[in-house]
Amino acid sequence: MPHSANTPWFRSLSFRIAGVLSLALVPIGSIAIYQTNQVSSQAEEVTRLSLLALTQQGVEEERAVLQQAFGATAALARMIQTQGPDAPGCREVMQEFNAAMPDFSLAAFIPVDGQVSCSSRGVGQDVSERASHLEAIREKRPRVMVVNHGAISDTSVLVVSHPVEIDGTYVGYTAISVPHANLNLAHQPSFGAAPDYLMTFNASGEVLTSSIEDAAPDGERTQSLLPIRSSLEDMSRLAPMVFSGQSRAEGDQLYVVVPIVEDEVFALGIWPSFENMSDQIQVPVILFPLLMWIASAVVGLVAIDRMAGRHIRQLSRRMRRFERVRTFEGQRSMRYAADELKNMEEDFILMAETILHDQAELENAVRQRNVLLKEVHHRVKNNLQLISSIMNMNIRRAHSPETKAILSRLQDRVLAMASIHRNLHQVESQGQVNVGKLVREVANQTLQASASGGHRIRVKYDVADVILYPDQAVPLSLLASELMANGVKYTGSDQGPPWMTLTLVQEGNRARLVVVNSKGAAHHLETDGESTGLGNQLIRAFATQLGSSIEIKETEKEYRASISFEVASFQPEPLDY
Repeated sequence: MPHSANTPWFRSLSFRIAGVLSLALVPIGSIAIYQTNQVSSQAEEVTRLSLLALTQQGVEEERAVLQQAFGATAALARMIQTQGPDAPGCREVMQEFNAAMPDFSLAAFIPVDGQVSCSSRGVGQDVSERASHLEAIREKRPRVMVVNHGAISDTSVLVVSHPVEIDGTYVGYTAISVPHANLNLAHQPSFGAAPDYLMTFNASGEVLTSSIEDAAPDGERTQSLLPIRSSLEDMSRLAPMVFSGQSRAEGDQLYVVVPIVEDEVFALGIWPSFENMSDQIQVPVILFPLLMWIASAVVGLVAIDRMAGRHIRQLSRRMRRFERVRTFEGQRSMRYAADELKNMEEDFILMAETILHDQAELENAVRQRNVLLKEVHHRVKNNLQLISSIMNMNIRRAHSPETKAILSRLQDRVLAMASIHRNLHQVESQGQVNVGKLVREVANQTLQASASGGHRIRVKYDVADVILYPDQAVPLSLLASELMANGVKYTGSDQGPPWMTLTLVQEGNRARLVVVNSKGAAHHLETDGESTGLGNQLIRAFATQLGSSIEIKETEKEYRASISFEVASFQPEPLDY
């Protein structure tokens, strides 16, 4: 998503609004997770019930035969209890029953002693030593067992038995043999999906039948397909059930256990395993709301950026360009934007036009002010030059030396003011002026006047660049002029030529001006002209304007005048605001 180069993408308006919308989707996402969990749970339950039903469907024919066998043994046991085991018609009943039920190979009553006397066939045989007989009289309950080689049928059968008690005494059991040939699970009809393998087993965990061809029910191949960590006996106690387990032969499998005859016979269906079944169910539960949240956030981000973000960025670019170069495109660019954004663009264009108009008027006013200021400076300069010229004419016409000296000194002051005015007029740095340059100029001007009178003085300058505002620059320059004029007037020397030093330095926020001249046989320039003490009065007045006072030190060889003052910052007058 585009964004300003100076703004991180995660702080953009579009991203923040999209984040808020994403938070608003959290309750919806929670509801979606809950509903998806419910659907998943229902799907799992439906799948479980479907597997149970399909497994039971796979053994439907065997279930019908076994239930019929269990019912028949119970009925025959009831008949023995009523008529007695030695009834004359017992054998005929068994034969008639066997004839009516061709799926059964034998129907008989086996007494405790194992001597078969009431049977559809094999009367007179002794089964007392057979393992199936011993187990039946030991268990004394309805049950089914596998007999690989039947004593009477001489084939592999399932023997379904039911105990017989007369007057509370156990006398034997009724038995029905079902040949394995009539219980072929491999060829049972299927109405839809079917397990890979089917087998049945009794409550003791003994395999009764198996759909594995060319293998005995309890053969090695059948045993290799059973789960490693769960026995058939354990499964019989938990039926019906669906669970995932690992077999020795084919790894992970899905096992489905359903009861065929309640508490006695059970069917086991072995289905292909769903790898990581729980993960496959749980991942969509979490993934679907997450994808919905991401899609909603992306759609929200794109929509907000298209409807507002890009228009705001465009308007921001126009504002920044206007700030830099004071130009803007007057055409409207938010034709398809919302009304609020259109109003913002209208307000910006109106504001920009107003600013440009005001700026043009301000620049025009500044130009007029500069023209007027130049005119004022020009007239002041001309007036000062005119005053200097008039004074020069008066000096030429004057006959008294005192008058000439007074007029010359006044002319020097006027020229000093003209120099100061010229420098101030040339200032361009916020009204500040380099006083060091100005002091040098007025000092040289004063020395030139003294040199024209024949008074030669050796002068040493130590003047630094000191920047002051005019409120201090003007009195300091005039003060320097007066001190130089006073020094020139009274400078003398008993040894060598007369000399002067002019020092101007800035120390922190304070400036210091020092004028030193030599003493001795002074060369006076019309001394009587200064008897009024005007120079000293001006010196004290200028020092007062600087917020300080002049310090005078005099020795036999030199005369020192110094002043130290604080450099003031610019304080605009109320009218300047």
